[in-house]
This record gives sequence, structure tokens and C-alpha cells, in this order.
Amino acid sequence: MPKRLLNRLLVYIGLFGIVFQLTAALYALWHGVQLQSFWFFMLLAPVLCVASGLLPALQLQREPD
Repeated sequence: MPKRLLNRLLVYIGLFGIVFQLTAALYALWHGVQLQSFWFFMLLAPVLCVASGLLPALQLQREPD
């Protein structure tokens, strides 16, 4: 887990987004709502948030060594 606040915040926001998207998809399937065939593209933004918080090349604030 990143030590800097901004990087940690991006990871938490991304994880919340992933959980929210998967919960919404399961809720829709539970109620018989047909999902579009490209619904998984909605996961790209939260995954990018997690990646930009964890990967050193994408981090907005450099982590101390």
C-alpha cells in the first residue's frame, strides 16, 4: 500500500469503484436486467485509479525509498 496520501486515496477510490461496479452488475443480473455486452469497460477507470496509486511509473506523488 502506498505511503503518500494522494496515492493511497487513488487506490481506495479505485477499489471502491470496482466493488461498486461489480455490485451494480450483480444487482442488475439478479433482477433480470440485461447488461450491455461492453459493461466491463466501466471497470477501466477504477482499475486505472488503482494502477496510478500502486505503480511507481504512474504515481502522482513519488514514494519515499
